[in-house]
Amino acid sequence: MSLREQAILMVSASTAVTDLIFELCEQCESEHLRIFVARTTDEVEHLLEHRMISMAIVDRSTLSDLPYLSQLARAINPMPTVALVEEGTAESLVASLRNGADDVFSLTELQTHPELFVDAMTRQLKRVQMIEEARFLRESLERSLDELRADQHAAQQLQQKLLPPPVRELNHVCFQYILQPSLLLSGDFVDSIAINENQTVFYLADVSGHGASSALVTVLLKNMTYRLVRNYNRNSSFDIQSPLATLHRVNRELLLTGLGKHLTMFIGLIDERDSSLTYAVGGHHPMPILRQRGEAVYLEGRGMPIGLFEEPVFDERRIDLDPEFSLTLFSDGILEVAEGETLEAKEQLLLEACKGKNLSPQSIFDCIIPVGRINPDDVAIMTVTRV
Repeated sequence: MSLREQAILMVSASTAVTDLIFELCEQCESEHLRIFVARTTDEVEHLLEHRMISMAIVDRSTLSDLPYLSQLARAINPMPTVALVEEGTAESLVASLRNGADDVFSLTELQTHPELFVDAMTRQLKRVQMIEEARFLRESLERSLDELRADQHAAQQLQQKLLPPPVRELNHVCFQYILQPSLLLSGDFVDSIAINENQTVFYLADVSGHGASSALVTVLLKNMTYRLVRNYNRNSSFDIQSPLATLHRVNRELLLTGLGKHLTMFIGLIDERDSSLTYAVGGHHPMPILRQRGEAVYLEGRGMPIGLFEEPVFDERRIDLDPEFSLTLFSDGILEVAEGETLEAKEQLLLEACKGKNLSPQSIFDCIIPVGRINPDDVAIMTVTRV
């Protein structure tokens, strides 16, 4: 049924009543009325099964069964039901209203004051139009939401495929992570890449915002870093061997997209030849925690967020790694759910959680975040350990 068509179910076995209703409906301010006549309850059921009814007009002299009137009114609700009674007594009017009728007219009143019925029908038809428009908009919205959910699930599967395995070993270094998005899609992203047989680059990035737009930036980030690796293999660029140069490349390309998104990022390069970690910081907080020689400390460093400034300043540093070490990276979502009244207290909690040996990201997560607490932000934890 089109949005403008209004189908009226006329329940009456009287030709005279039916003709009168047809005549009065022609005077209503509606150009698209279709009246379907049903003389028996079987015909009523048939029409209800095959038509979308906008209004029912019930001749009580034909359909005297009040429970059936109530059943019919419920069947077409929220569309209105108008009852016609032979005698306009208070008892018959109240009985009809109590059994689902929205309005009641006596057959005598139709003859003596037809304009009252026409005015009432005009109001009811306007109400019907608003109900049908609202229904049309709701159904359109539901279809759009269904499509959006399907798109979100497809994008979620794509993003999951772009992430590395939860546990992987590259160049004698083990990388593990957990990533818990606050929505279906995440603005947090992690990756680890073996550049050659000695050097391994890894990073944790946190895109501003949530949802699809932030997740799109993580896809772009994955593409950027792998293009840098491809360029290295082609001997056309060696930026991937420099965390500082990589941040500048990502910053430049993100600005060129014009998406208006920015991100924070920690990127590290482990070189097995001299057991060193070179890292750069792009506005990332909290800083990673390094555990070696039985001590856990935050790495030092600072830098501007990526994607905001054409000439950002990033901090690059180099440290020596012991034969046995562990490095734990967090996205800032961890600070949203960690217990503690101050930032310092939360940072100390993270530090205490990383002091043990052979800790997995999940065990660190369970130690920091109370059971059952909902994540208002994406949370990512990545551990880097020597195998």
